[in-house]
This record gives sequence, structure tokens and C-alpha cells, in this order.
Amino acid sequence: DLSCTDVTFGFDTAINIVMEAIDRLRTTAESHRRIMVVETMGRHAGWIACESGIASSADYILVPEEPVDIQRMLSVLKERRAAGKMYGIVVVSEGATITPEPSW
Repeated sequence: DLSCTDVTFGFDTAINIVMEAIDRLRTTAESHRRIMVVETMGRHAGWIACESGIASSADYILVPEEPVDIQRMLSVLKERRAAGKMYGIVVVSEGATITPEPSW
């Protein structure tokens, strides 16, 4: 990180690459009626996942700064499916963790 900057070099490029990938995956997700999970860089900070997820209208975003609530995510995705949206996009920062481990 550089002092006196709002974002580091490459941040805008990373966001745009993730957005492009999500845009391409969205058509596949829609045609196959699937939920696509996109993992982004961000072991300790979820800025890339958050910014690109918001910009791409992702259905759910997981970041390392917030505890992952799997049941809440599943609920949101099920509600969207019940409302007629038969596909979904989930953006996950690589540092997001599920604790405790779910008992599927």
C-alpha cells in the first residue's frame, strides 16, 4: 500500500477484470440455471470482492471482514429463485471463511 492514496496501483484493473469475468459468467449461469461462484483476490481485505460485486450486481458477496452466514446466503438465493431469477452470482474474497464448518 502507498501512503496518501485512496487506492493502490492495480485496484481499478483488478475490479474491471473481475467485472468482465462476472459479465461473461452471467450468460452461462442464466442459460444453465446455475449459481456461479467467483473468487477474487483479498486474503485479509474484501475490497475487490465488494466493489466488483456491487458494480456487477452480484446476488451475494462474501468478504473476510464479516462472518460468513451460509444460511442467510442460501435464503437470499432461494428467495431470488422463488421470485423467478433462476440463476445467481456469488462473489467471494479469497480470505472469507466459514466458521464453524457447516453440517450439510
